Amino acid sequence: MGQISAYQSYNGIAERCVRISPMPTVLYDPDDLKDEAELCSLDAYDVDVALCPKIWSTSPAIVFYDISEGKFQGDRLGFQTKVCAGGKIAKYVAKDAITRLKFTMNQETTSATFTPSSLLYYHLSRYFDFSITVPVAVWRSIDKSVLLNEVALGGQDLTTGQDELALNHAAWSTIVDAIKQPDTYKKPGSYGSAADFLTADGTAAYGTMYDGGGTQYGPEMNGSVVFDTAENRYAAFLQTPAVTALNTDRPLAEAISETLKGDDAVFTPEGRETQRISPAQLAFWMHDMAEILLIDSLMGQQDRPGNIDYREYFYWEKDGKLKRERFRDQVAGEGGIPQDAQILLRSRLNDNDAGGRPEYDNHLVTMKALENLHHFDPALYEKLQTLDTDFQSQGPIYLWLRGSFGLEEDQTDMIVANTAFAASVLRDRLAQGNLRLDLKSSALFSGGANKE
Repeated sequence: MGQISAYQSYNGIAERCVRISPMPTVLYDPDDLKDEAELCSLDAYDVDVALCPKIWSTSPAIVFYDISEGKFQGDRLGFQTKVCAGGKIAKYVAKDAITRLKFTMNQETTSATFTPSSLLYYHLSRYFDFSITVPVAVWRSIDKSVLLNEVALGGQDLTTGQDELALNHAAWSTIVDAIKQPDTYKKPGSYGSAADFLTADGTAAYGTMYDGGGTQYGPEMNGSVVFDTAENRYAAFLQTPAVTALNTDRPLAEAISETLKGDDAVFTPEGRETQRISPAQLAFWMHDMAEILLIDSLMGQQDRPGNIDYREYFYWEKDGKLKRERFRDQVAGEGGIPQDAQILLRSRLNDNDAGGRPEYDNHLVTMKALENLHHFDPALYEKLQTLDTDFQSQGPIYLWLRGSFGLEEDQTDMIVANTAFAASVLRDRLAQGNLRLDLKSSALFSGGANKE
């Protein structure tokens, strides 16, 4: 399954952190391997580590905080008793928010999450060599009594009676009940069983540990509909400028310029004024969105709108090569950043836990997102075709998929079938002259003005 780090709770319960075996043919970045190692080196019982329930948004998770500095240094119990109730404020009291541990949850009254999904997103994104950021993820178990008494009961109590946290409260309540009596997990409208987050020996809970980061996009990438049906949210998502440009049957530069004529071709980075989308920005967003539409289609992701984040970077060209540096309030023309450098937003997929199950709604396939594409990355296209060939022949990547994540047979079959579908759709569109493989790095910074 992978490289294992062993731990023991103060109750004497064995815990594990597992770095999933590398995907065949993939050369992982040293920074990824370092991040994996750091996640699996985290001791949940260190005096300078505090555990809090995630009491915002919809899904349950343990948030790990570094309390090695500040008022609560070495005072784990004090932090958990006095600070966790503040929710997101806790990160400003701690030295840092280290990571999250998320659990599978599929009740009629909760949002949908599935442990293998985020793990698969991490590894598949490295196979495809994505330009968007998908966080490193590892598998982690934790003593169920620690989860119950230090985290889940608090999560349940702190979300009681708050309408905006109804899904979060229902999830914490389900975890509390299922830890005490696993059979209570199975209710009408639920998927799976308590075995989806409790180990076979019944002593520990398990989930995905990852550390994301970034700022949430507005309607420019997530769509304009926030609180509505999934169908309406996806319909709005598929009308964003990046998707509109991807669906425009013209040469890249023309597709970009045509899209930018619209009144909605604006965005507002956090803390700054609203601005028009530049041709270079839209070109990069088209590339980001092509990656998102592909992997979400393969995984059957049912909860993407509202879950695309970004970070800002300076971009410039030097000696014919594209350079970039993270934007941290620097000024162009100073500190080695050229005067003509552009600030561009690049996408991050931090929330990837609602895919990988046949029960989930694959809205992108239903709404024919891939069938409408007119622009795609040539390297991404080739990697998709190669992946499909491996899956169909049950090659080494197929065997890795089947044996590394604890997937049920129908879950593996779904990913294989979705991959075959995506590969066939894009292959047919290319053969019919309806798909341009023009989303190349040489054309993005120029907004498609370079020769395709």
